[in-house]
Amino acid sequence: MTSIRRIVRVLRPGRGPGQLGHKVGPAVMAAALVAAVSPAASQDGSGPASGVSAIPLSGRASGAVIGEVRVELRNGSGNPARDDAVVKLVRSSLAALPGSGYDRVAVATRLSALRSRIGTGALEPSLLERGDGSIVLLVEVDTVGPDGPGVVEGIVRGQLGDFPVIVRTDRSFVTAILTGGNGVYADTNAWFGAPALFAGSSPIAGDLPGRQATWTEAFVEYGIGGATQLGDSPFYAYGALTGITSGSAGQDIYRDDARIATAVEKAYAGLLYVDPDRDLTANVSLGRQNVTLNDGFLIHFVRGSANIDGRGATYLGARNANDFSMVGDISLDDWALKVFYIDPNELESLESNSTFAGVNLRRTLATGLSLDASLITVPGSDSTFATPDGRRLDREGLVTVSGHGRWSGAFGQPGMWLEGELAHQFHPDEDISTYGGYALIGYRAVDLPWTPSLSYRFSYFSGDDPATARYERFDPLLSTGLGNWLQGINFGKLTSNSNLAVHRLQFNVTPDPRLNITLDWHLLRAAEENNLGSNPALSTLSSLDIGNEFTLSARWAINENLFLQSLGSVALPGRALRDVGADEPWLSLQASLYWTF
Repeated sequence: MTSIRRIVRVLRPGRGPGQLGHKVGPAVMAAALVAAVSPAASQDGSGPASGVSAIPLSGRASGAVIGEVRVELRNGSGNPARDDAVVKLVRSSLAALPGSGYDRVAVATRLSALRSRIGTGALEPSLLERGDGSIVLLVEVDTVGPDGPGVVEGIVRGQLGDFPVIVRTDRSFVTAILTGGNGVYADTNAWFGAPALFAGSSPIAGDLPGRQATWTEAFVEYGIGGATQLGDSPFYAYGALTGITSGSAGQDIYRDDARIATAVEKAYAGLLYVDPDRDLTANVSLGRQNVTLNDGFLIHFVRGSANIDGRGATYLGARNANDFSMVGDISLDDWALKVFYIDPNELESLESNSTFAGVNLRRTLATGLSLDASLITVPGSDSTFATPDGRRLDREGLVTVSGHGRWSGAFGQPGMWLEGELAHQFHPDEDISTYGGYALIGYRAVDLPWTPSLSYRFSYFSGDDPATARYERFDPLLSTGLGNWLQGINFGKLTSNSNLAVHRLQFNVTPDPRLNITLDWHLLRAAEENNLGSNPALSTLSSLDIGNEFTLSARWAINENLFLQSLGSVALPGRALRDVGADEPWLSLQASLYWTF
């Protein structure tokens, strides 16, 4: 696997329940007949590997986009036709997952359902870093597993090495959820040397930093999750409940007091239907959970919850679960449909009461090639859009329509990938018309040492032209994502994906399967000098030149439980910032150690 690297087991190693040879369903037998006269389904071994992904530890990858699912035979039964049939069936049963957000319990429930219905010995999942802002779910199949019905595993049997699995049978499992992180951070010339200008009037600001800010952050998330098959039916109920304690100490970019907060993080329940005979799956969940759409261009799980003010762990990004959300997914063959409703966990002092509802329809046309379309509305919001002539336009009722496509292995080149999206926003009761979109091309030299890759992306989000009565500033909705749609570690604190045109060049190398190094260059320009809706100090720009930011990131999978992410970033202010007195380069150094069980 030269194109990606193994990060960590999703569940602890060990054979899962199931018993190929004890029970073989009709779908497996039918697939075996096909496999006996045709080769096993091929896998796309290509794919991009340039970019900073979401935290790829299983406990902290929740909400990260699954860019690809790979199914491999780890331990065969000695019957090639039979083994190929099982691999093919598992692959088809998981075909709807790419493009959806990763959820540890939901994935484990799917695999448990497959184990019980098709009788595989073990389905062992791992997370791999794809490198383009998404992750790969690798499922290794063991068709030999000796376990039979009723076998119990987990720490309830005194098998402490099975932690975090509390109990697991061929129908149910309960697992502990324990994950956390610690970080040390240092910013020089925060807010481009003008903290009072940009953050002085913020309701979350305390004692602002001088030239230097240095602080530490930590969090721990703890809880339980599980699933069970409902009788002999193809329905599986699952859920999770976790709490989180997070805190910060020292002078950060907003304040210098120590703070700690404890609250419920995840609290959700779901129902999964799996019919391997028809390649049909359906899944509905609701509660406090994470939601991501595609690569986070419009909806990203990081925006599900605020991590500022008294909650602490601002840079670690400890909290991601929405106050409430509902997600429904159904897939059949090459089609997948997602519907969702999101009420983000906003900070009380900055509560906008904005909610989001949408639908996404995706079609996989071929291996590595997919197209999808989205419709997203804002059913409720107290926010308004400001216009230069003093009008306030309601955000509530805003409609976004978009089309998105991704092509890995483009034009038959294993290392090339293309991706793009175009979105249009309008309002049935207001004169609003905005546009946003991007185009990306990348290439990975899969045959060279360190497998270097290079990608270029141009993104554009319209601004409001004061010469027209129509409002044209793009609303970013819940767009963000480190290394993806947070466009600059430091500039991202001043700008959003509105009134912005950004060139991003990204270079990546993998000197070791566990080590990934990425260099990003963002060149940011405004679309319009009218910038109402941004930071008040930049509401009117003297120039379209926002600035440049260079970021060097290193991500090291120390072992199955530890992941270190470090970065250094320097943001150079453009004329628009220098003209308001923000003329110092903003340097940020970060080291974050994440752990999970």
